[in-house]
Amino acid sequence: MGLRAEFTGLQARVLPMGSTSQRIFNLFPSATVARTLPHHEQRLQLSYSRRLNRPNFLQIVALPIYTDARNYMVGNPALRPEYVHVAELGHQVAWQHTTLNTTLFGRFANQAIQSLRTVDTLATRLSGQPDFITRTSYANLGRTTSYGLELSLTQPVTTWWKLIANGSFYRNQVASYTGTGTRANFTGTAYLLNTFSPTKTLAVQLSGNYRAPLVVPQGRLLAVYGVDVALRQRLFHDRAALTLRVSDLFDTRRQYTRLAAADLTTNLQTKYETRVGYLGFTWFLGTSKPASSIDNQPKGDTGGFGG
Repeated sequence: MGLRAEFTGLQARVLPMGSTSQRIFNLFPSATVARTLPHHEQRLQLSYSRRLNRPNFLQIVALPIYTDARNYMVGNPALRPEYVHVAELGHQVAWQHTTLNTTLFGRFANQAIQSLRTVDTLATRLSGQPDFITRTSYANLGRTTSYGLELSLTQPVTTWWKLIANGSFYRNQVASYTGTGTRANFTGTAYLLNTFSPTKTLAVQLSGNYRAPLVVPQGRLLAVYGVDVALRQRLFHDRAALTLRVSDLFDTRRQYTRLAAADLTTNLQTKYETRVGYLGFTWFLGTSKPASSIDNQPKGDTGGFGG
């Protein structure tokens, strides 16, 4: 059992709009009960924790940022963190080199942070243009609930090929943007990681992920999927390593969104620069050696404004 205390101070100012400040004190309890079962190295675990998700920089700063002449986003200085209660019942069983994890989970969020898109009638009128202007901002919108099943399998296929598969199926429920009623759907995720060792010094990883359609307060996010690949060649008797990584190999990761609100129906397609290549060379000093996993290798700078 554990208890964590946290105090957060927040101050934001955008001139001439004004400034805002928040002072938040929270307690976060957690507890876990686990038991090892005698057959096949089985383990049963029940856990609970209280967590929070803080709003990011762009979600709280009242600075309008135009993506084009008709659409802009602006933060909400009054936005509060969302608090999440997480309960999980997990079972793990191992047979020789195979491991299977099964988890029943429930996640319940209060003051859920949600994105809302509306028509800005004042900006539309002042622009003098025939087309309307939309405003995207953020609000703490009721409760969100998700509960379901998650499976994870680790399986060596051969001496040079290891497979990790992970998937979930759950019911997702969010508050409607109108403030009355809820929206819900059954959805899920899938992740597959292949690790190959063609030679003693070469490692290759090929992974793919998929997220099924998901409801949001105003509409629906359609499916997202992509494939990543990475190679690492150890050199000079493990004194160095050369790493090549390409994310979103087929450039398929794009977000399709369908929104509906009062006087507004929107179909959005968002595409970031997700296909990115990284080539790195690392020389290890002293007793340091290349990490056993490519994922633990140094990564390039993926940050950005508001990231």
